[in-house]
Amino acid sequence: MSHRRADVTAFKSQRAHRYPIRVPVRYRSRGADTWHDGRIENISESGMLFEAEHPVAVNTPVEMTFVLPATMSVEPPAELICRGTIVRAVPTSRKRRPLTLAATIVTYRFRRQDLSHH
Repeated sequence: MSHRRADVTAFKSQRAHRYPIRVPVRYRSRGADTWHDGRIENISESGMLFEAEHPVAVNTPVEMTFVLPATMSVEPPAELICRGTIVRAVPTSRKRRPLTLAATIVTYRFRRQDLSHH
């Protein structure tokens, strides 16, 4: 019985695999009108880390949108629209994007369209 409990504990403590992708992201506090620009550093099935130009407080619900590169999927490029919560905000020394934000991804959806004209 203790062997099984150890397996469950080890499974729960594993972090989701992170994929290093450097693509632009737009983000805003949920319900806000203004989008802000950033750049994703890495992403997993449960969250993302991104450089940000505008501060967002920890525990703030956010919306994020970016184009998933075709190299990450067998499908054509698609816009991914995510909802989550900011869980960490760390100042950096960069002037253009002075913060690194970590956000959970609670829900997401794909919006497929012809992105070649954008």
